Amino acid sequence: MLSARITHMEKRDYYEVLGVSKGASEKEIKKAYRNLAKKFHPDVNKEEDAEKKFKEVQEAYEVLSDSSKKSAYDQYGHAATEGFNPGAGGFSSGDFGGAPFDMGDIFGSFFGGGGGFGDFGFNMGGNRERDLRGNDLRYRIRLDFMEAINGGDFEISVDRDIECDRCKGSGSDTGKTKTCETCKGQGRVQRVQQSILGQMAFVTECNVCHGTGKVPEKLCTKCDGNGVVGSTEKIKVKIPKGAYDGMVLRFRGSGSAGKSGHEAGDLYVELEVEPHEKFERREFDIYSDEHIDVKTAVLGGTIGVDTVDGDVKLKIPAGTQPGTIFRVKGKGVYVLGNSDRRGDQYVRIIVDIPKKLSKQEKKLWEEM
Repeated sequence: MLSARITHMEKRDYYEVLGVSKGASEKEIKKAYRNLAKKFHPDVNKEEDAEKKFKEVQEAYEVLSDSSKKSAYDQYGHAATEGFNPGAGGFSSGDFGGAPFDMGDIFGSFFGGGGGFGDFGFNMGGNRERDLRGNDLRYRIRLDFMEAINGGDFEISVDRDIECDRCKGSGSDTGKTKTCETCKGQGRVQRVQQSILGQMAFVTECNVCHGTGKVPEKLCTKCDGNGVVGSTEKIKVKIPKGAYDGMVLRFRGSGSAGKSGHEAGDLYVELEVEPHEKFERREFDIYSDEHIDVKTAVLGGTIGVDTVDGDVKLKIPAGTQPGTIFRVKGKGVYVLGNSDRRGDQYVRIIVDIPKKLSKQEKKLWEEM
């Protein structure tokens, strides 16, 4: 029986990276991530290892904030999250109790193959499509508080591969293909590799034609046969109303173009929302402070209150105490996925006590 052990680069425990316990709630994990991301962000922290720590925090949050990845990590450690892609390859993640392994990748790591395990009657599959599929791209954009509240269309510059306009993605100057000489059109080649059991022969995917058995008749002079060329493009991304700090949006097919006309990758956009000088967001509600004078607190009255929709009037009843909180219904954040629903705004009253009094004012207070 063939046995082997996969070794991984030493990584810190993700819970240790975020400084939370294994039983931490989703809210605690998110809060820890936000604090550390702001602390180590390269734009803010100029220490030499800040960028490395920032990436480490991002990686930890990406796993622990996803219930599937978190469950797999808790069960299998770092090995479970290497190349996480549930359902890819010949087996689904459900076949192994939820462990998110692509078995083709695991066997490939032993034998250098692309998923083909032909001499043993195995064909893990899935790798060819992933090899030819375009790369996923990840970008971060910064929004101010009100832009996140209201959402809208935003334009970003993206460096990505696009289909070659000369060969229309075929990689061939003539548009025609010919049989691959390396694999003789089979799409697979046999390799002999030394192992602990001696020399063993394996059938792997041809790395010239990527398993298709065909290559361009004449390489395209613009893209060198790749079918794609690099480009910087302006892309419009739609930010939903009520977007929040740390939110990651996925735009299918907006990543790099795939080779030979295959599927394009996806574009992931992470949102960084700047805090507001007056408003504090908690889920879909907004909190703010309003100052009133002693007279209004004692006798009551009407004051203007700032909201994300502008100024509204708030009635202050007589005898209002410092720290009293009033709710302004429907002036909070839009509920994601339902632009007709909104949270509320909670206004805390701060009573301004005069520090200096004139003689007349002091006398009047004493008479009262």
